[in-house]
Amino acid sequence: MAANGNGEVAMNGNGAATARKPKGLLPSITTSDKHHDVCHDMSAPTVKAQTIDELHSLQKKKSAPTTPIKGIQGTFAALPEEERQKQQLQSISASLASLTRETGPKVVRGDPASKSQTSPRVHQQHVAEPAISASDSSLKFTHVLYNLSPAELYEQAIHYEKGSFITSTGALATLSGAKTGRAPRDKRVVKDDVTGEELWWGKGSPNIEMDEHTFMVNRERAVDYLNSLDKVFVNDQFLNWDPENRIKVRIVSARAYHSLFMHNMCIRPTPEELEDFGTPDFTIYNAGQFPCNRYTHYMTSSTSIDLNLARREMVILGTQYAGEMKKGLFSVMHYLMPKRRILSLHSGCNMGKDGDVALFFGLSGTGKTTLSTDPNRYLIGDDEHCWTETGVSNIEGGCYAKCIDLSREKEPEIWNAIKFGTVLENVVFEEHTREVDYADKSVTENTRASYPIEYIPNAKIPCVGPHPKNVILLACDAFGVLPPVSKLNLAQTMYHFISGYTALVIISH
Repeated sequence: MAANGNGEVAMNGNGAATARKPKGLLPSITTSDKHHDVCHDMSAPTVKAQTIDELHSLQKKKSAPTTPIKGIQGTFAALPEEERQKQQLQSISASLASLTRETGPKVVRGDPASKSQTSPRVHQQHVAEPAISASDSSLKFTHVLYNLSPAELYEQAIHYEKGSFITSTGALATLSGAKTGRAPRDKRVVKDDVTGEELWWGKGSPNIEMDEHTFMVNRERAVDYLNSLDKVFVNDQFLNWDPENRIKVRIVSARAYHSLFMHNMCIRPTPEELEDFGTPDFTIYNAGQFPCNRYTHYMTSSTSIDLNLARREMVILGTQYAGEMKKGLFSVMHYLMPKRRILSLHSGCNMGKDGDVALFFGLSGTGKTTLSTDPNRYLIGDDEHCWTETGVSNIEGGCYAKCIDLSREKEPEIWNAIKFGTVLENVVFEEHTREVDYADKSVTENTRASYPIEYIPNAKIPCVGPHPKNVILLACDAFGVLPPVSKLNLAQTMYHFISGYTALVIISH
């Protein structure tokens, strides 16, 4: 028989026509009499799944313990995996407990939207006689999304948070709501017998007082809001690269944006450290989507950022601006570190190849991040540091760069750090290509990028260094009082450091 234009035809032994597969064409589908003339695609092996949901379950590999339990010392040491997770949930439930109801919520790990979750492991703090009868919130589960990876947080943000987009470079663009900067006049500190003596109060002080009762009212409001949600994000992380003075922090938030921001800005624990994390030294309750009650004493607006140093807690109401968490923890370090005879510094820091460390002091917009991110020097940190008897250490695990008028030519290291995992706050981008226009101030001039410090190629990990050799005070003098560059002796440096002279570039950051 003659061949057609697509291949050759031959006769088999039974007189039936069979097609010879020509080169370059797709695999053929053959018919077998053994299966009642049903066509079977023999071109590839089949998957080991009977349903589409089963197929999807094969896509994600279960996370196994990454470190051996044997030899680990601490709270969760030498515990089976199930018991360790139970204690972890107990700790989170205790953090979310309402002090008036004396019980923590029923918490379970995982996303409530996940179909794969059946028979979840639940924990609730129990007491013999609850002070108040059961409420609706006590009958529901609160799902805990614990220390999610950037990829998981991207999925949560894109799916559930309006205004979240992936830019052309892979960063997560998000909006902080009505507040695009910090609200220093709405930030309050509990004044008690101890802080009343230790902190600076009164005229000229940045510390605005509130009492313990008002803090507890706002804490209860924040905790009730978080417990009313189907899910909350929980980050357990560290502050300070100096292991002798490291602080354990827990951040409970309602937005993936906030969780990813703090994932970047705090020090990320290793799997071994996370297994032995235990009880945090400080906790943030970020209920920023929910306002404070204006009728509450001391409240002057719907926003309140409250710090209780005795309880080691911070409550955020009425603002979704993520920078409140970063600066709130810095305030805590300003309180705790001097008690250990450690100087906490608002400064950038880098180190030369010969070990010469430089500090760059200055307020927002004076150039700390830009100058410390020098391609010819090792970056220790861009904003917050501690200076001890042995040297300097970065408090944070990431950088928080201003993005207005950012360009590849002027700041290539920061430009290249804006990639997958980076949070871009309040930027404007082209609708189709998702290319960011860093000159556009339509949302705010205070556009920001938050990224892990290792996104800078010459970052020094761990972020510690010897004693500084050079101290640079970035005055950003808008009044013409100082010369462009002044070399100061020791006495002059101490005087200007204590004076804190600079220009107020923007009202909040």
